[in-house]
Amino acid sequence: MKLSAFVIVLLVVAGLLAFTNPDETQYRAHIQEREGIVGVLGMGLADLLSKHSSKGIHRDNYFVCSKFYAGGDGILPRQDLAWGIAGKFVDIEVEKEKQK
Repeated sequence: MKLSAFVIVLLVVAGLLAFTNPDETQYRAHIQEREGIVGVLGMGLADLLSKHSSKGIHRDNYFVCSKFYAGGDGILPRQDLAWGIAGKFVDIEVEKEKQK
């Protein structure tokens, strides 16, 4: 009985996480709010240098969370930016900054 209750709770939590999984538009709004005009200009430059217009920021969707990255399809090399989960964003720190 306890196992089935645990599975039900786990499924409900996974469903809530999948429902609140942020998309690219929400990430762009997060960057605009956090960094202001500099962030908007940076995203615009990434859009300009990518193969597809308005696709400088990409998202890998893992159903309960998403990984956001820039580049990787044109001139810019791929750079991981953040994880999105439950409508929030967790920035990925560059390994070089951690080594300093």
